[in-house]
Amino acid sequence: MSILESKTALVVDDELAQREFISAILDDHKMKAICACDGLEAMEKILETKPDVILLDLIMPEEGGMTFFNRIKKKEEFQNIPVIVISGSSQITGVDVKSMMFDKNLADRKKKVLGIDAAPDAYLEKPVDPQKLVETIEGFLARS
Repeated sequence: MSILESKTALVVDDELAQREFISAILDDHKMKAICACDGLEAMEKILETKPDVILLDLIMPEEGGMTFFNRIKKKEEFQNIPVIVISGSSQITGVDVKSMMFDKNLADRKKKVLGIDAAPDAYLEKPVDPQKLVETIEGFLARS
């Protein structure tokens, strides 16, 4: 039995094709995917069903990924859910978003620019490699 089996992921992305692609990968590993198209819908979904992991895009209409991330990390019941950012932000903006989130030397600047107190647990660049996604999720679920 796979560690992903019977677990739930909240997939948050404004692009239908991305939600379907990631859902198919998870389905292949018998993991349930709950999808949302932005942070507002994701907040509704997370209140209905507490997922085991959140797969989060950054740039979305209505409420973007970092706003949603900040909201859930302020709520105690969601603080321990791993958040894996899956984004093409670096390609769109030309800014190395992954370095900004995880470089320890940029901690204070990161908080100011991104408006966050904590960084997501992992960052994967679009287009996401299915095997890398599965391995990343398995790594976090193995710790819980």
